Amino acid sequence: MAVALAAVGTLAVTALPQEAQAAKKKKEKDSGVQISKEVRPKVAAIQAAMATETPATAKPLVEALLAETLAPDDRFIAGQLAIQLGGKLTDTGLQERGIIASLDSGRTGPEQLPAFNFFAGNFAYGAERWADAAQRFQAAYDLGYRENNIEPLLAESYFKRNMFPEGLAKWDEILNNANASQTKAPESWYRLARDRALASGNKGLYSTWAAKWASAYPSGDSWGDAIAASRWTSQSDSVQNLEVLRFMKATDALKTTRDYKEFAEEAQRKNLFGEVVAVLEEGKKKGIVSSTSPLIAELLEPAKREASSDKASLPSQPSGVRGSGSSSVMMNFADVWLGYKDYGKAVAFYEAGLSKPGADVNRGYVGIGTAHAFAGDLAAAKQAFAKVSGTRAPLATMWQTWIAQQAAPATPVATPAAAEPTS
Repeated sequence: MAVALAAVGTLAVTALPQEAQAAKKKKEKDSGVQISKEVRPKVAAIQAAMATETPATAKPLVEALLAETLAPDDRFIAGQLAIQLGGKLTDTGLQERGIIASLDSGRTGPEQLPAFNFFAGNFAYGAERWADAAQRFQAAYDLGYRENNIEPLLAESYFKRNMFPEGLAKWDEILNNANASQTKAPESWYRLARDRALASGNKGLYSTWAAKWASAYPSGDSWGDAIAASRWTSQSDSVQNLEVLRFMKATDALKTTRDYKEFAEEAQRKNLFGEVVAVLEEGKKKGIVSSTSPLIAELLEPAKREASSDKASLPSQPSGVRGSGSSSVMMNFADVWLGYKDYGKAVAFYEAGLSKPGADVNRGYVGIGTAHAFAGDLAAAKQAFAKVSGTRAPLATMWQTWIAQQAAPATPVATPAAAEPTS
């Protein structure tokens, strides 16, 4: 991503819009522009110099004309001459002055305004005049200009000034506009915004934008990032950590041996032998946990030896629990049944736990939602997660987003327009 951001920093456009190159060639009567009699000889002299083998001799004449106090039509023509000569001489400074003069004249045609404002912004961006760049890019964007990577350039013009909330708000606007069209905003834009949120040092912004990326483009990588951001911004106990790891498993966000080790160790500490076996077997099947990994001998094989007798000793229904059975005891049994993939029994024990005095309601509903989600009953899972609040709310929200994604139709993705880097 750093490479992508560096590319944004060097983006430039080497060719000026066709309209600018052709404008002076139109007949004045077609454009409606009238050159004053005082300026007409100066224009003729500039054109004559430009037509020679040494067009650079026209530059001081153009600069002198631009320096004058001119009527709108004359300023527009001076700007067009500067654009044309700048193109001949590969003089971007002169081209910029021509673009600005044309815009300031108020005579630039509506078909030219979007591109002219973009190029004015691009020149300002290259000169590190970030506020000017933002103003010009915004004008072009508002006029419907969507070429040459204007969207990341517009947002970046805020980040260059360390205006992170403003830049991210601009990204939000850009993404919403793109997604409201027939095509979906490209994933690279979400990554750019996420990276800038991370660079801001604001944990809340990072968590928000990591979640936006995962919501728009669900994958193991994006969900892993969203989960990491959520864990970074909130405090959780070991039970909550295991709940998060279960969500990582559901979203294919367990990507490394370390991830599987953390999950297995967390489950092993709670004697969830079925869950230890399930997660490490998955890691082996995916080729992430090697058959020679210490995790096999230290965690998987011992859990396999314990699982059969452990499962046989469990109460099959809440009424089978000896004594009154506290809320936490019921939910602990629910966790065990969840690990053995008996989701119906898990739900029954979570619900029994919720009915007890002093119940941790949010733990219960997260457990019920997780069991239903693993069982494929997404409607029931969604209902359960909707009841979660407090410190578990971010996890419940991620679950709800993931559930919505399972039935969402695919949307065509926009391809960002290419822009030429400076040589």
